[in-house]
Amino acid sequence: METTRARRRIPLFVFALSAMVLTALYVVSKVHFALAGELGVTGGPEVDPSSYTAYGPGEVAAAQWGNVAVGMLGIGALLLPLLPVARRLPRWVLMVPLFAFALLMLAGGVGMLVRALTSDVGGAAFGWYSLVWSALIAMTALRVRGREAERNRAGLAVTTE
Repeated sequence: METTRARRRIPLFVFALSAMVLTALYVVSKVHFALAGELGVTGGPEVDPSSYTAYGPGEVAAAQWGNVAVGMLGIGALLLPLLPVARRLPRWVLMVPLFAFALLMLAGGVGMLVRALTSDVGGAAFGWYSLVWSALIAMTALRVRGREAERNRAGLAVTTE
């Protein structure tokens, strides 16, 4: 008699929802900075006042609203694998944006941590935040990748004939 040990895995929705919460907090921070017309992000490095000279009237707020839009796209990319329509999409359609998002956050997190450790501008808090955020996004993408294999093992694979 063969015994099998069921592996307990954290479900896709746990990673996706956790990453969406961190993304939503980023969006809220960017809305705050947009309304205030300020550069920066909560927990990020201090912004040099000379940075504002590169922007015209209203452009700082516009840039921050652009960051809000990017954050909302991130939430959409994290939400899509949880929707029923995702089962009919090729995995790469879901995974490519997620891995790109994870790499973007990884690069930002590493960059902010290095800058925080080598200067006195701060930003380590958002650097660590970005690394955790990146890991959650990457785990969401990896769960999307593994979803088809799990469905095949369970005999639930959808045929496209």
